[in-house]
Amino acid sequence: MIKKLSSKISLPIYFSIGVFIIFLITMLITGILTYLSLVFGLLDERILQDKKILTLIILIACTIIGTVISIITSRRMLKSIHTFIDAIDKLAGGDFSMRLQLKHPPEFKILSENINRMAEELGGIEILRTDFVNNFSHEFRTPIVSIKGFAEILKDDELSKDERNEYLDIVIEESTRLAALASNVLNLSKVEAQAILSDRQPFNVGEQIRQCVLLQHTKLTKKHISFKANVQDYEVPGNKEMLSQVWLNLLDNAIKFTPEYGEIEVTMRRLKDQVEITFRDNGVGISPNALPKVFDKFYQQDTSHSTAGNGLGLTIVQKIIELHDGTITCDSVPMQGTTFTVLLPDFKKVRKEMGATNK
Repeated sequence: MIKKLSSKISLPIYFSIGVFIIFLITMLITGILTYLSLVFGLLDERILQDKKILTLIILIACTIIGTVISIITSRRMLKSIHTFIDAIDKLAGGDFSMRLQLKHPPEFKILSENINRMAEELGGIEILRTDFVNNFSHEFRTPIVSIKGFAEILKDDELSKDERNEYLDIVIEESTRLAALASNVLNLSKVEAQAILSDRQPFNVGEQIRQCVLLQHTKLTKKHISFKANVQDYEVPGNKEMLSQVWLNLLDNAIKFTPEYGEIEVTMRRLKDQVEITFRDNGVGISPNALPKVFDKFYQQDTSHSTAGNGLGLTIVQKIIELHDGTITCDSVPMQGTTFTVLLPDFKKVRKEMGATNK
């Protein structure tokens, strides 16, 4: 009961109770000392009859006693504040594992919970930053080392023409991979730096997806993939260039992980206020453990890096969709396939909202 009551007492009440207790103890000790002084003859009747002297003595006694008690009790009261100061010092020093356990007063409890949440977020950001740097270094270093190695081999005059052409093809392939990685990093930086999408224009998203499919036709043919499309001429408001990256990335991703003679299907339908676009394949799928990480920077389920890619495509896709006030989700069953579902605001809805705002 007492613990429950103390947890509900706010900070101003705590300070008021503290001041009252200090005042009460001061008066009590002063009274006891005055009484003992009278008993042991330290104060005579002449002093007690002189009200000015008595008042001065009591005032001095209260001041001295009150100051001593305040110093003692303030240490207790300021202990929580020092706890916060120490916690912030640890955070500033990079120790994100610290946690506060203050339960009362309620203001301190809320503050400690917020600091704990901040420490947890900063810890997560630090892990992401470290992973990003490590993966970024690995992804850049691998093609550079490969290019350097084969360039040194090409200096050998005894190489046959076929060997020279083979090594040159590898150098070209690795250079293309490096250029794609640099381009993706720049695109991601550009997208992440954008908080608001200002240059929105309505356009036919169905026609755009059909054009993206044509750009991927060579890859589809090379793997003999059966492609099915149910695409309508729906209009959505957005940045045409950015959304083109989304469809190309999702198509490329589906082709990459779909086996030869596999199937890829793209469908569209209009919901109440949104346009739903799905990309479905019958490829290798994604494991349940990997599914929550598919949109993370540099994350690749294939840790051997045997498949082309750098783990930035889906991150860029998610950022672009979020800029368009949409959502993207991924559902997958290992060895059965993967489905990416994109929801974008319908142009009709946006037009109604704009009309209502203008009124």
